[in-house]
Amino acid sequence: MFGWTDGYRSSCVRILVLSTLYPPVAFGGYEVECSGVVERLREHHEVLVLSSDSARADVPEQAQVRRELARLTHDWQGALRAPLASLRAVGAARRALAWEPDLIYCWNAASIPHAALRVLADSGVPLAFRVCEHWFGGLFTVDQFLRELLPAGPPEVPPRGLSRGAWAAACRAFNNALPPLRLSPTAPLSAAISWNSEAIRRMVPMPSFLEPVLERVGHSVPRHGDLYAAIVRDPAPEPEVVFLGRVTPYKGLAVAIEALALLRSEHAISARLLVIGPEDPEHAAELRLLAERLGVANAIEWRGQLAPEQAAAALARAHALIVPSVWDEPFPLVTIEGALARVALVASDVGGIGEGMHDEEHALLFPRGDAVAAARALARTLRNADGETDARVARAHAHAQIFRLDPYLDAQERFVHDACAALRRG
Repeated sequence: MFGWTDGYRSSCVRILVLSTLYPPVAFGGYEVECSGVVERLREHHEVLVLSSDSARADVPEQAQVRRELARLTHDWQGALRAPLASLRAVGAARRALAWEPDLIYCWNAASIPHAALRVLADSGVPLAFRVCEHWFGGLFTVDQFLRELLPAGPPEVPPRGLSRGAWAAACRAFNNALPPLRLSPTAPLSAAISWNSEAIRRMVPMPSFLEPVLERVGHSVPRHGDLYAAIVRDPAPEPEVVFLGRVTPYKGLAVAIEALALLRSEHAISARLLVIGPEDPEHAAELRLLAERLGVANAIEWRGQLAPEQAAAALARAHALIVPSVWDEPFPLVTIEGALARVALVASDVGGIGEGMHDEEHALLFPRGDAVAAARALARTLRNADGETDARVARAHAHAQIFRLDPYLDAQERFVHDACAALRRG
């Protein structure tokens, strides 16, 4: 039954994991997912993590975690920092290669210098990607330094104006003058790819210079699924709707606030909204003003970032979980957490949301950004006519069992093994 596992684990390998915002710097679903895979792999293999640097004083040093890569903002200031940050990133990549890894497993290269990944890709060490977000479609071509090394013309490299052309020329001179660099952004490479959903596989174009040797789809799963599944339901006396996620524009909390107001004015349901998650200060201030204008400020409770245990306790009291994302979510883990916690799901029909929890069967989905439809779905959920909500919750809970942690970690370890084998054959 576990022949592949026994054979693979009997020969320990060295795995270099590249990912930005490695925990505890961030507690997002994909970052925590990455750390869970690293911990499983470390049970049988040596793993070194190369991640972004952190300015947080409360982040302790961790054995076999190197926080050496700059995080670059996507503005002109980040672009100005990019050449020197790329040079330093190349040094970090070469130091990691001196550790002599058998496989490089890249999880998330968003906002870090792709020069480090280009050096790793050019090293000849087998390379695999875990693609959970959209950054993969711009591999090397949207990086603020490597993009300047490309000639203008292709769709991903628009014509440059005079000043931008001069900057690109300076970057090319910098790249050619320094032996540690001399990078070719679109040099051909082969890699194995683990997609976290069919949706992200459809939405993200394969880089033209990359040849996939092995491709698999492995749905993401929540790290703390057992915690959510173990809660004892204790619904609040009055209807409570929970938003669980980052308070940023693309998560669509404004839609939830507008839907809350419509619940009260159009559907005569006096629900409350609990907001759980880290806040973008400027956007959160805008949302508070929106709530005041709509007359629902007193019906919203802002909890901020909570530990998983506290978030689970909030879901135990909730009557519904709303996921109003306005961007193409690849495969949001919060819907799985809600289903495991036996909370009714109302979500926007974007990206991979419907791939995990199907409309009408496990959740009620509404069009992107449509607060009227969101309020209608919430009203239907809270009224629970003929027990339809209870039946949908039961089906979602049963369906969520396929997204449990241990089988996923086994599948990830198997992917690492098969990626090594496929790339070595290639």
